[in-house]
Amino acid sequence: MNFPISLYIALRYWRAKSADRFGRLVSNLASGGIVLGVMALIIVLSVMNGLEQQQKQQVLADIPQAVLTPKEGETLPLAGQIPQMPGFVHKAVAVNIANVIFQTEKGLSAGQVIGVRDFSDDNLLRSVAAQPFEQLLPEGEFKLVIGEGLAQNLQLGIGDKLRLMVTENSQYTPFGRVPVQRLFSVSAIYQGGNYELSGYEAFANLADIGRLMRISPERIQGYRLFLQDPFRITELPAFFSPQEWRLNDWRSQKGEFFQAVRMEKNMMGLLVGLIIVVAVSNIITSLSLMVVDKQGEIAILQTQGLDKTQVRRIFILQGCLVGVCGTLLGTLLGIVISLNLDAIIALINPHGVFLPSRPDMGQIMIIAAFSLLLSLLSTLYPAYRAAKIEPAQALRYE
Repeated sequence: MNFPISLYIALRYWRAKSADRFGRLVSNLASGGIVLGVMALIIVLSVMNGLEQQQKQQVLADIPQAVLTPKEGETLPLAGQIPQMPGFVHKAVAVNIANVIFQTEKGLSAGQVIGVRDFSDDNLLRSVAAQPFEQLLPEGEFKLVIGEGLAQNLQLGIGDKLRLMVTENSQYTPFGRVPVQRLFSVSAIYQGGNYELSGYEAFANLADIGRLMRISPERIQGYRLFLQDPFRITELPAFFSPQEWRLNDWRSQKGEFFQAVRMEKNMMGLLVGLIIVVAVSNIITSLSLMVVDKQGEIAILQTQGLDKTQVRRIFILQGCLVGVCGTLLGTLLGIVISLNLDAIIALINPHGVFLPSRPDMGQIMIIAAFSLLLSLLSTLYPAYRAAKIEPAQALRYE
């Protein structure tokens, strides 16, 4: 197999000790800068991915990702079924929901009461799931399971009474139109989960909330959907027509927060990515200095039969060698550090600082491709200048 002459000469130039030490220094800086830039970008994006995943688990794991109700405000049969979506929807549970005002002697608090048929219908209820559901939330007895946040705000304990005023439903009285009201008793207080949610979300029997909303026991308002990946919420309209269904998802409550996290990740990636751009620009400088240093050799090679295309290829390959080596080493270091970030931080700071890291192979491939593309583009101008050298002019004073 014939070894390409352009690659052979490029390897010789790349490995040789150049007489121009400054040019060699610039070339080393370019390679080191690419290593640092690629490594830093992979580590930063891995940490941002880990933080985003952690926030998704902490913020979205304890709430339904979507509430599905009929478009015209109608109710659905309790025994009805929704389309099966394996791999997309993790769980769908029947639900009656009412926005209410909690009233006690200690004060008022706005919140939401969710009707459930079992403790497995909501992740927030896992702390009370050891007790029988029929004991804590029996049908017709109007009992309530509240969160620790609401219990602290209104100074409530198990067995205390509180009045629920349904803001979405009202009735006519001699004093005018007033919200539907009902006295409930606290049967349990759930712990853990999101403290913010525990400050306004309470749970009652599905049929009891239906009575407050004047819904037949055989019918429900809709379904709560728990998705395998909450970020795939935009795909739900493909299964449920917007003309027939009303979809209220987590974006109405937490959308701005996750948009800010995504924007922060993009800005961090852009800023760290500029390191690669600056490092790659050094390839232009180092190759330009080499073209000036090697003018005589290039002219001699041309007199021996090397055409201008092969001359251009020499410097393109040499710049690509710098870019490929820097990119591969930076990618390897970035992956290794990202996978062992906890151990590295523990050595530097043993006081329990935790940074979640989640390398994404798709992002890593894009970073490597971006670095290689910039390395290739940076070689074009020096290679063009090298091919413009005329042997007669270059060897005039030799």
